[in-house]
Amino acid sequence: MTYLPLARKYRPQEFDEVIGQEHITTILKNAISMKRVHHAYLFTGPRGIGKTSTARILSKALNCEKGPAPKPCNRCVFCQEIIKGNSLDVIEIDGASNRGIDEIRNLRETVKFAPSRGLHKIYIIDEVHMLTTEAFNALLKTLEEPPLHVKFIFATTEPHKLPATILSRCQRFDFRRIPTREIAAKLREVAKEEKLNVEDDVFLHIARVSDGSMRDAESILDQVSSFSKEKVKLKDVVESLGMIGEELLFQCADLIISRDAKGALYFIDGILNSGKGAKQFLSEILEHFRNIMIVKSGATPEELIDLSSDAIAQIKKQAQGLSRGDIFYIINVISNGMKMIKQLLPERIVLELSMIKLASRDSISSIEEILSKLPEVNKTSHGTEVNPKHEDLQQVIAKKMQPGYHHNPDTKLAQVSPLKAQKTVSHESAKPSTDMTRVKNAWPILVKAMAVKKMSISSYLSEGEPESIKADTIFVGFPKELNFHREVLDEKHNKTSIEAALSQILDVSVKLQFVLTDRKLEEPVPATVDMQETLTKEELKKKEPLIDTALNIFGGKIMRTRST
Repeated sequence: MTYLPLARKYRPQEFDEVIGQEHITTILKNAISMKRVHHAYLFTGPRGIGKTSTARILSKALNCEKGPAPKPCNRCVFCQEIIKGNSLDVIEIDGASNRGIDEIRNLRETVKFAPSRGLHKIYIIDEVHMLTTEAFNALLKTLEEPPLHVKFIFATTEPHKLPATILSRCQRFDFRRIPTREIAAKLREVAKEEKLNVEDDVFLHIARVSDGSMRDAESILDQVSSFSKEKVKLKDVVESLGMIGEELLFQCADLIISRDAKGALYFIDGILNSGKGAKQFLSEILEHFRNIMIVKSGATPEELIDLSSDAIAQIKKQAQGLSRGDIFYIINVISNGMKMIKQLLPERIVLELSMIKLASRDSISSIEEILSKLPEVNKTSHGTEVNPKHEDLQQVIAKKMQPGYHHNPDTKLAQVSPLKAQKTVSHESAKPSTDMTRVKNAWPILVKAMAVKKMSISSYLSEGEPESIKADTIFVGFPKELNFHREVLDEKHNKTSIEAALSQILDVSVKLQFVLTDRKLEEPVPATVDMQETLTKEELKKKEPLIDTALNIFGGKIMRTRST
């Protein structure tokens, strides 16, 4: 007896059997019931999700002996002929192999003839986007005003390739990818019907691999069911499909999280020697870190990750060892590795370089995480706040100008920039210049913070220089040659954004006033500097560890150093 593949054996025969497309089947059933069936339909969407099956069901519903009816009987001569594919009144055309104008001319001649048995003559053109421009043009008139007994049903995976004149003449239905868990549920029904002994995790894994295609999922189940005469296990599926598998993905992620470069190299060697493809590995490990990112973002993983509860629990555990910056960096490196392989670079070298880069990374924080911590730097080394949160700048200055006010000579100036303050606050530091120093130290941070929002604003701010403070207003001076910079920054939306950022950095509500001064534009720094007054790059990194961290975050490098 001839074996019938599962994808054909369990093909939907009624609208209610079409999975995941209720938004389409409901409309079609109502249109048949209300006798408002259009003469041309366009079904679009990915492969294997029910476009052609729905077209056949619609054909049966229109030509059934008991119809037109939303539910065909599937027993009459008309329904059986359509199921077997030998109906004279339902003509299926492959658009890829019948794409010329001659084929369309023949179609135009045949539409004139009445159906041989049924009520309608139905033309189903699959992959209709493959027709030539001339063929489309030849079809226009017939498609716009066909005979009353003719219906057209077009199916395509690439609707954007269809001419607008064709689209405007059809009712369009966009088929969706079938949800993973709905595919898994259908596979369980098929396995039960076929008396297949399969582990429950296998269904969910096949559903994920099928990428929303029911036909692909049934074909994969058909394939793996022959792998073992006994129970089909998840490891059998992974081996049969040449996949990496969850166990190896978790092992790889652990090596990256623990920064084990040596172990990562041996891992890659094992992957390649086992015959696994580099593209397949990068694709699966990318999806794995995508799942970690979802957990780290605070979303409910059970709703967005199609894995077992045990796998999700393990992903949550791995997410605890990574920051968001780490995850973004890892995903970026993996994506670049996939691009390099597409450029036909040696796969082993690409994988090894990518893994070493990931396992040798420094701890990374995102810009948002850094900015969120900026208010914390407005404290002294003894934990005393330099400026109370609820005092504005004018009150702070007034307090410091009082005769009885004295500062602790041992208290250091607050750290308000990535560079540690080098001077201690003396008794004479209780003057407005102290706050001016804080503002000047905060200015580079403001420039970098605004670069995240808008680079041009950051560039303009870098040319300004805080000049003085009056009440809660900071006056920022620009050379007269840079009046354009001042005007742009003085625009309401720009100024409001800058004031908000600086207020957050200083932890005090401030206003800004951009003014022109007699300050001259700085001359370019000479290439040669006094080496006796200049720190070496390595000395600067040791003296200021935050500089090294900043270089790693922003991907920069020290070009030269000079004393100030």
